[in-house]
Amino acid sequence: MSKFLIALMLLLNVASPAFAKPADLYPVSCNDLWASVKDTLQNPRNYGITSVDDLNRRASFVVVGNLTQYTDRVALAGNDGSCEIKSTFLEVGADNSDWRQFHHRLAQSLAKSQAAKSKPVETGAAQP
Repeated sequence: MSKFLIALMLLLNVASPAFAKPADLYPVSCNDLWASVKDTLQNPRNYGITSVDDLNRRASFVVVGNLTQYTDRVALAGNDGSCEIKSTFLEVGADNSDWRQFHHRLAQSLAKSQAAKSKPVETGAAQP
């Protein structure tokens, strides 16, 4: 019985990446999402940008403050009026705090840009 449980645990451990969520879908255009990605990455206290490809909407960067520096990557792809973001964060251990912090900061930047976009433009003084 114990051999069966050990074999099952090993099999699940090897197969678990197949159940991982490889991409996130945002209900905005890729142009808007790409602007938010670049805005998020331009904070030098959080990220060191390695490369940015505006044509293919890809970026490579390093998370500032990590003891071991890994190059993380983000790529965008259009998908029926929405935009899919594929991210690769290389971290050791079960905690994926770099991924969570990036997506949290991206959501904040996207909300800020969407709010600025929907804000009505004020024109001069009102006429009596």
